[in-house]
Amino acid sequence: MEARKVGLYGASGILLAALLISGLYLSGVRFPSLTAQTGTLVVLLTDAPVNVTHLNITIDSFSVRLENESWIDIPFVDNKDEVYFDLLELYNVTMELSVAEITAGNYTKMRMTIKTANATFASGDTAELTVPPGKIDIIIHFEIESDDTTVVLIDMEADWVAISENNSLRPVLKASVA
Repeated sequence: MEARKVGLYGASGILLAALLISGLYLSGVRFPSLTAQTGTLVVLLTDAPVNVTHLNITIDSFSVRLENESWIDIPFVDNKDEVYFDLLELYNVTMELSVAEITAGNYTKMRMTIKTANATFASGDTAELTVPPGKIDIIIHFEIESDDTTVVLIDMEADWVAISENNSLRPVLKASVA
């Protein structure tokens, strides 16, 4: 009689397990495979350049800030009202923007206004670029000493993503005392 109960409970358990597994299978629940399933991952890295052949910029004002005082307008080379240049032609080349006699002291910023910018793409198409509104500040500390010359180098880099995606010029400006 005891063996018969064990057999009945065993058969009931197997039947219950089979019904449970069948129900889960029919409901769409996925069971993990005993063998590892694999796929392929391909990761690509690139520095896709914007095919720009010219990046023309016009700067129409430039000034420096004497520490704790007001801004001093700095004239452009040859007393021009504005400076027009192709930024791509300045790769590893320097251009004189200004040579001016100014008050000796500590300076904390430079500021410029970009009046216009346009790009010529490799296809020959051109686009007027929107430029940052107002003035662009360049944070740098330098000192002008009496009867001495201080050289400041401004490295202007274009944000190629902004040019390619929405025709905007958002320059990154880094300055250092040479």
